[in-house]
Amino acid sequence: MGLSIKEGSFAGISLTFGDNFIIPYALSLQATSIQVGVLSSLVGIISPTAQIYGSHLMERHSRKRILVMGVLFQALMWISFISLALLFINNISIAALPILLIVFYMIYLIFGNIAGPAWFSLIGDIVPEDHRGRYFAKRSLITTAIALFGTIIVSLVLDNFKALGMVLNGFIIIFIVALFCRSTSSVLLSKHYDPPLELEKKIHISLWQFIKDIPKENFGRFTLYVALINFGQMIAGPFFSVYMLKELDFDYTIFIIINLSASFVGLLIFPLLGRFSDKFGNILMLRLSSIALPIIPIIWMFFNTPITIIFGPQLLSGLGWTAFNLAASNFIYDSIPSQRRGFYVAYYNFILGIGIFCGGLVGSYIISFSITFMNQFHFVFLISGVVRAVAIVIFLFRIKEVRQVYGINWHFYFWRFNVHRFLYWNFGRKPTKRRTKNDDLMESKE
Repeated sequence: MGLSIKEGSFAGISLTFGDNFIIPYALSLQATSIQVGVLSSLVGIISPTAQIYGSHLMERHSRKRILVMGVLFQALMWISFISLALLFINNISIAALPILLIVFYMIYLIFGNIAGPAWFSLIGDIVPEDHRGRYFAKRSLITTAIALFGTIIVSLVLDNFKALGMVLNGFIIIFIVALFCRSTSSVLLSKHYDPPLELEKKIHISLWQFIKDIPKENFGRFTLYVALINFGQMIAGPFFSVYMLKELDFDYTIFIIINLSASFVGLLIFPLLGRFSDKFGNILMLRLSSIALPIIPIIWMFFNTPITIIFGPQLLSGLGWTAFNLAASNFIYDSIPSQRRGFYVAYYNFILGIGIFCGGLVGSYIISFSITFMNQFHFVFLISGVVRAVAIVIFLFRIKEVRQVYGINWHFYFWRFNVHRFLYWNFGRKPTKRRTKNDDLMESKE
């Protein structure tokens, strides 16, 4: 578990120094808007497809081997990105470089996501069930803190090189760091403990069977819910940045501060969320956090200064999305048996990828209309909020908790407002089994 946190830290640096700046890198290679759009949409389709292939590899190879080789080959792809910058600097085949970047990025995504199901299956077997909330909160806290720090460093480096007219040299430096860190991840994974896992043919489930069973199963309804939430999020998600830079005319410094503010809020609440998840379950945390999600895009319509945005939609976004993502991730571990975890995670991400891809297309289609009765961006934000609210109404209360957890004593919370008693009764009491008619019958017989 400790080694996984170290590996995740190096992976986080690679992600921050590389993946998060791939679109600015494409623009520096003179990519067109259409090419940037293709590059952005690849994640939603390529990633889950590669994960399905990776889940089937687990039938023939050990999880550790899949992880080590997938991450190693992904690390080596940074050499191809560096070579494109060198070609541009030397004025060689400039027109072809954006197309090559798209091809190389596709291969990069394939290698990384082939390893995804194996990692999810492996770490799920290692972390004890009653510690998952706290452990993954701690891991996310560390990796997110590194990502925030890395984002600031990379932004400063690129700004300095851009002022000197050498921005591609800056990208070469950060890509070399990404190469080193991702290679280190591969080395650390080679030392990872791999519990024995035997996959029997009868436990295999096809994608088509998974899709057919979605309406009948608790995990299927959960998958549809998260996919629809992500669909609604992507309707507006790509346009918050455009709204701040073009509509509100914020400079890049303010823009970066606003974007980082939500992640900073997440850092502060990770430990609390981890304990809450372990004690009260992931579904309760999912329901509470979901309340915030439809409100976030709608209140963007009413705030237009940096301070109000940071303490309004961004604060709520940090609270809501951090809790939502942690609860959703932990719920997957609780819901899926160890032998099926790799398959189910790949299919789950495939459905989510479709939602993300379609949401981006719908948002782009809506924003292209000439709307006279209200601001175009505000209209997109409103539609996004409505879609999220519809998802909550249809699915959220049809998803059930799958493990025994504490029950919250709402009587003290709503009627007595006694903080001391609320904390004592809810955080100091052991979970009890729900009483049934059988229990009452047995007591009466005694």
